Amino acid sequence: MKQINSIELPSKFYSLDKEAMERICGGVNLGMFPGYLDKTKATEKAKEVIRNYGWTKVTVDQLAKEIYGHAAVYYKAAFLSKVPLLNDAVYSHVANGVDVDNAVDRYQIVWNTIWALS
Repeated sequence: MKQINSIELPSKFYSLDKEAMERICGGVNLGMFPGYLDKTKATEKAKEVIRNYGWTKVTVDQLAKEIYGHAAVYYKAAFLSKVPLLNDAVYSHVANGVDVDNAVDRYQIVWNTIWALS
């Protein structure tokens, strides 16, 4: 007997594939990569993204901290997925890769703190 797994999503849930996100939001999904745990690699990726997309509303430093922060939460803080409420608020935010766009992230203070404490 074949088992079919399904998940029920909230009624206000929206999902965009990579192309739709780039077209509609102007953002980019970088995917999750363990190398982003290296601040130098996160900074190089931030430079690459800003250069390739011509972004001017976010700095290399801000974007590098966001990239690094996503990786740190995903790879080093997987226990957050077990914490009620934080699962939706934090861990789920980073679980599908690093969504970045030409703007300062609304969680920038979190990324700055993770960067400073690492």
